[in-house]
Amino acid sequence: MHTPPVHARALSKSGMEALQRGDARGARAAFEQILAARLADASLCLVLAYACRSLKDGPAALSAVDNALAMEPRNLRALIFKADLLHDAGDLRGASSYYHTAIKSTATAGELPLDLRNELARAQTRCDGYAEQFDSYLSDQLSRRGLVDGPSTRRFRQSLDLLAGRKQRFIQEPHHYFFPELPQIQFFDRDDFPWLDQLEAQTPAIRAELVDILNTNSAFEPYVQSDQNRPQNNQSGMLNNPDWSAFYLWKNGDVVAETRHGAPTPWRPLQMCRLRA
Repeated sequence: MHTPPVHARALSKSGMEALQRGDARGARAAFEQILAARLADASLCLVLAYACRSLKDGPAALSAVDNALAMEPRNLRALIFKADLLHDAGDLRGASSYYHTAIKSTATAGELPLDLRNELARAQTRCDGYAEQFDSYLSDQLSRRGLVDGPSTRRFRQSLDLLAGRKQRFIQEPHHYFFPELPQIQFFDRDDFPWLDQLEAQTPAIRAELVDILNTNSAFEPYVQSDQNRPQNNQSGMLNNPDWSAFYLWKNGDVVAETRHGAPTPWRPLQMCRLRA
């Protein structure tokens, strides 16, 4: 028996018209004929998924969107649709992973239509909600197991802040010289620097000295200076720029005697700090 050819374009048009007038069953029938003939692309699989979800056929909707993602793994609409299905099924971790993938994929997606931007904003709201739920659950579970704040838990609390995205992890990224095995400390504990109290107590005197120095035009020099024995690199406009100047107490590891006498107040506690180090 001869099977008549499937006219994919006509069926697709018929299915879309049925979907627009609310006939999800008719739309599904048209789209499934195209899928059975292996003529479906990712977009058609996705509208088939929409039709199946309208008919409350979750497994069929999931199968259709999986077909779409098999063809286009970074299809934003398909990723969000799959996340919605997982959310409705109660798989919040799975939903979160698909929402996050969609959001991250926008970095290379270019300009997006308004409706898709709205969908991505909704996905971000869902992700924020998941994060709050997880954070609350984790805090509750840790408290139940006896976690009490104290000096010994400070680093562990910081690890939780990093996990939740409340803090950013900073690591060494030197341009020239890397010194290995230094601890990656985001903010140092003030108690590690007892000389800070003495330095801060001298703020009025330091400010007065700074005002005097600023009135001396020759006191400051550009922080980035040209060198005839090196290639010229403007470094974002900083080269020989007096707007980016420095007043050195130490330079290249040596005390600058002239500036030491011009700013004696900050020099003393800083020198003590240097000796202790």
